[in-house]
Amino acid sequence: MPRVAIVVADGVLTNAVFELADGLSLANRYTEQQYGEREALPPTLDVRLVSASGEAVRAENGRLLAVDEGLHSGPYDLIYVAPFAIGKPEALAARLEPLHAVSDWAAAAHRQGVRLAASGSGIAVLARAGVLADVVVPLPWWLERAMARLHPHLTFDVARQVQVHDDLFLAGPHAAEPALAVRIIEAIMSPDVATWIERITGIDRYPDGPDPALAFSPTVLREDELVKRAAHWLQLRFAQKPQMADLSAAMAVHPRTLSRRFTASLGMTPVDYLQRLRVEAAKRMLARSNRKVDRVGYLVGYADPRFFKSLFRKHTGLTPGEYRRRARSGAST
Repeated sequence: MPRVAIVVADGVLTNAVFELADGLSLANRYTEQQYGEREALPPTLDVRLVSASGEAVRAENGRLLAVDEGLHSGPYDLIYVAPFAIGKPEALAARLEPLHAVSDWAAAAHRQGVRLAASGSGIAVLARAGVLADVVVPLPWWLERAMARLHPHLTFDVARQVQVHDDLFLAGPHAAEPALAVRIIEAIMSPDVATWIERITGIDRYPDGPDPALAFSPTVLREDELVKRAAHWLQLRFAQKPQMADLSAAMAVHPRTLSRRFTASLGMTPVDYLQRLRVEAAKRMLARSNRKVDRVGYLVGYADPRFFKSLFRKHTGLTPGEYRRRARSGAST
């Protein structure tokens, strides 16, 4: 189970803390809804609030924020440094003094392969950790001059909202923190889960422009609101053996009408679309987990292992085992 540490300090801005915590909670709920009927699952993510001392911190809004543990209670798979109030930008260096232990700890974790994330002033903690040399760093505009004085060797971009670079996840302005949360979910869970969060919240996870590695999204031949709604319905239920009759009833149209409009809009029937959703989910499971191939097929909706393997090969040109080996080796798939 991936473990996520949300690091907080006195003056923490609690909206950023709970933006990520609530997003991860939604992600856990989605995973349980999607796969729970097919396999008993523990919570997918274990999220901990962490402070340098292990003691509660006083948030910027004056409230006492309880934490779960201190810095060295890991290991963690991702560490997020939440932003904190600074006052005037020139006070940044002094404000960072009590957070040196956090920087050192984050740097050591990064050397061990732990993903790091931060937003707003929390980015200054990672800059001191020495992990931002190879990345264009997004920042709130008001923090740029102070950060440039402390770290003249770094490259800052106040126009950029979110930066994801290898195992670093950064958001500059407060408005970009929801997108950062979804990008983190995309990386540590899957694009499926991120897409669901994006759809139910209205968050745009790519506020700086489209990402080249999008999940399955067929070319739209003709815009059709009915097809958009039906596709979303299937995305939420693809692993639960949805019946086309149930989909037609939910959309209040005849099955033949729905099939005709799907084909006109996406170039495929609802059944074809459902199969593609399942294959894409299977690809991510094969690449990211050690589940047996038959179990992967079962979890995405296929009780017959032979049918799943045949369908997978039809869509990818590879057996599930071949796909997993290529994905693990870094070969193009």
